[in-house]
Amino acid sequence: MTGASPSAWSRRDILRGTLAVTGAAVLGPRAEADDYQPVRCAARLAYSGPPVHVSVRPARIKPVHDAPLAESETRRLDEAFARIAAYTAAPALTAAVARPGKGLWHRTTAPAGHPTFWWASVGKTFTAIVVLQLVEEGKLSLDGPVSQWVSGVPNGDVVSPRDLLAHTSGLFSANEDRVVRAHPRYRDAATMLAIARRHGAMFCPGERWRYSNTGYDVLGEIVQRVDARPINEAITARIIAPLGLASMRALSARASIDDVAPASAAKGGTIDPRWAGAAGAIVSDAHDMAMAWAALFEGRLLKKQLFDQMTETLYPMFDAGTFYGLGIMLFEVPDGRSTLQWIGHAGGAPGVGALAAYSRADEAIVAVAFTGEGSAAAAANLLLKSLKPKRRRS
Repeated sequence: MTGASPSAWSRRDILRGTLAVTGAAVLGPRAEADDYQPVRCAARLAYSGPPVHVSVRPARIKPVHDAPLAESETRRLDEAFARIAAYTAAPALTAAVARPGKGLWHRTTAPAGHPTFWWASVGKTFTAIVVLQLVEEGKLSLDGPVSQWVSGVPNGDVVSPRDLLAHTSGLFSANEDRVVRAHPRYRDAATMLAIARRHGAMFCPGERWRYSNTGYDVLGEIVQRVDARPINEAITARIIAPLGLASMRALSARASIDDVAPASAAKGGTIDPRWAGAAGAIVSDAHDMAMAWAALFEGRLLKKQLFDQMTETLYPMFDAGTFYGLGIMLFEVPDGRSTLQWIGHAGGAPGVGALAAYSRADEAIVAVAFTGEGSAAAAANLLLKSLKPKRRRS
């Protein structure tokens, strides 16, 4: 987030986007091989970065019923959706607002035959849920060395799945490699790990926080070994199929994306959704994305003890007001004299933006994704603000 109050977020804010919730949510700030000296670590180190956020315990919510919201709320949300579409001129836009115990609103506008959207790094939460489910089942230790499952990870004898989930592993993110940037194409997890290994670890595990998509590639490899199926199949079997999410898919490298709204970048090329793997290869409409997050907060995907661990330690991210836990983000949203908290995840890449989150103050889950340029956070905020009718001046 920037320092602007959500009440002041306007057409300009929705158009311009923010680094933390769009491009950086997938790619992170750029690091070159000569920006640091690789380190070898015999043990984890104490965290020495900026202060972490106080622990947050996510609230359990009432079930979300797939029924229309009240007519007055529906009308206001429709108006907000129209404003977002007009402000961004997005070629494709999908949005949903789910209110526990009350119902769900959703709208999508997209080119014919392309009703599905790529949610980019929002998909990291789905990988995290699978990992934590395996921990619940006693098949995986959150704090064991990753070398137990995957060889060749820099400092793998002291890096843990917890570090990979939280981005505290020190593992170089291979998408930041000069050659990878200059020649974008699909590279499997083993190739990305080899690139990260060539660069070496940026810091000892636990010492600092730095976004690493390659860390999630490694998590996908761990799931493959522990659950005996690729991460996309694990997400499908453990989350998508049980919840009956008809529009949602976890993509494999060879999956069809004919129905996915194509990215629309103002400058440069775009990223194929299938390249993201465990770092974020979920496609869906907003309706099913909201229902998936509702299931998480309802307690249908994780027991409370592990769900609470997702936001127990929250590391400061790129931008003020954003923090990272275990595959989940905390957003601090200025709201006049107070600050609201959203728990969710953002995602973005050239020509796409997305965000899904639960706002306790608004008692609502919001999910929004679009193609083109803009701020998913500002769009989500506009939808949440529309839930409350404006007071008439006396």
